Amino acid sequence: MRVFIPRFLGAIAYLVVLMMVGTICYVVIEGWPWQDALYMTVITMTAVAFREVQPLSELGRDLTMVLLAGGITGIGVWFALITSFIVEFDLGHVRRKRWRARMLERLDGHVVLCGVGELVGK
Repeated sequence: MRVFIPRFLGAIAYLVVLMMVGTICYVVIEGWPWQDALYMTVITMTAVAFREVQPLSELGRDLTMVLLAGGITGIGVWFALITSFIVEFDLGHVRRKRWRARMLERLDGHVVLCGVGELVGK
């Protein structure tokens, strides 16, 4: 869990920064309004792109390809982190159960004394 949270937040930060950079680049390169630029960035990063919001220049198409690769990579990393967290959590629970069972099996010939100590003797 200690390792998961920083990695998860890093993946989210990567996607947010990529979205901000993509939006700003569309505004600067294509001269689009902010809302069109953000919409194009989101549909490109998530590979949902129905069609281009407006016709793209050559540099705009290059930006779209970079955003597509970066977005799919970031989302893939995010899903991999979620999956690994679920698997590790589940396996950790199973391991603890097995460890407890082994420890109980080893407790043979032991006597448990309750109420023995300095406070009881007084």
